Amino acid sequence: MYLVAFVDEAKCIGCKTCMQTCPEPNAIAYIASRKKAFVISEKCKGCGVCEVKCPKAAITLQQIVVDVADEEECPVIMSCPI
Repeated sequence: MYLVAFVDEAKCIGCKTCMQTCPEPNAIAYIASRKKAFVISEKCKGCGVCEVKCPKAAITLQQIVVDVADEEECPVIMSCPI
């Protein structure tokens, strides 16, 4: 089990603060067509910096449970919709 950040698109205003403050390179993408941020779950370390810095509280950390047998083969829960 580990933590991954998720963006609530209904609250996200596309300010990119999360992208600018995230210590993990390229863990958060900006989807220009939607003007929203999106967390790349396979790169997110669950540190919570984006959650704290988001001015609209659009980001939350959620616990992800991965079957230990499957974790080596597929640790990704979701991928970027770009």
